[in-house]
Amino acid sequence: MTSLQSVLLEFCRWCNGSSFGHGIRDSVWLFPFIETFHLVALGVLGGSILLLNMRLVGLRFPAMPLRELACELRVWMAGSLVVLLASGFLLFCTEAVKMYGNWAFRLKMLMLVLAVLFTFTLHRRLTLMEEARIAAAWRWLAAALCVMLWAGVGLGGRAIGYVTTAASALP
Repeated sequence: MTSLQSVLLEFCRWCNGSSFGHGIRDSVWLFPFIETFHLVALGVLGGSILLLNMRLVGLRFPAMPLRELACELRVWMAGSLVVLLASGFLLFCTEAVKMYGNWAFRLKMLMLVLAVLFTFTLHRRLTLMEEARIAAAWRWLAAALCVMLWAGVGLGGRAIGYVTTAASALP
């Protein structure tokens, strides 16, 4: 086992044994309550991303400047991402060691990192440019990539429940 794997496994064990991990795991209502916030934040983020990308490729809101819509939606995207990450971490703490070996969870985390990096760097820069300076092919490519990355996050999250992991097999 590499040093990084050891550190990640120890972090997962710490999360599992933390007071909030135990508290959420042992509560009847806390997990579904937090998961509700997680899913609502995912919906707000996904909706914002869809609206922005539909405008980027010219399918909706043709009268509204792309830059103006991007600035208005950026607040919703950032706010929902904060709620998504915080609630996701709390949910993760309830079964962190189990998630350590779950390939669907790893896929979700990879997609999440790529989606956040792309959306809040290259995609953001593109949506803040003057529309006339952006070739249609680049707009369609950026919109498709953004939607696919975020869909990968959602699908990876959905797949987590269908992948079983033998936590007892971990070193």
